[in-house]
Amino acid sequence: MMGYDAATIGNHDFDNGIEGLYKQLPHANFDFVIANYDFTNTIMDGQTQPNKVIIKDGVRIGLFGLGIELEGLVNADLRKETKYLDPIEVAKDQVQILRNEKQCDLVICMSHLGYKYRNEDASDIRLAKETSGIDLIIGGHTHTFLDRPEIVTNAIGKEVLVNQVGCYGINVGRVDFYFSKNAVR
Repeated sequence: MMGYDAATIGNHDFDNGIEGLYKQLPHANFDFVIANYDFTNTIMDGQTQPNKVIIKDGVRIGLFGLGIELEGLVNADLRKETKYLDPIEVAKDQVQILRNEKQCDLVICMSHLGYKYRNEDASDIRLAKETSGIDLIIGGHTHTFLDRPEIVTNAIGKEVLVNQVGCYGINVGRVDFYFSKNAVR
């Protein structure tokens, strides 16, 4: 009812097992986009896509999703044979596909990695710093309330916006991008 174009998957989507996740799919009228979960040999195989392109006012927007490491958060009986792939490496591949093959003007990562951690675990901040080509990371998992997006310098010195608006739908975020036909990327 909120008009979503896409959503990604996180650890709590497995709370009722992978079968419970699968049973909820018909209730969504949007695509589930997740690039770093391999659902081969599970009921979810073929039910998600790694990326999606939407066009708004002539702007090609590439979306891809990344989920948190399930080991330690989701019991193996609930996730079955779902495989977790390195989100940083997967993100680099997705950016290449969306920028070069699919000619996207804007690339957005829907993340359920978490905002940042004291250790070296994959997070939104680490993802922004270690990749290039992502314009916006919309995050979840750590329930971080940001008043405005954090600006992070990526691997090639360009700015990436990282945003997270808390949890439970308490806040709704909005980020506007303005494009010029004369702009050079």
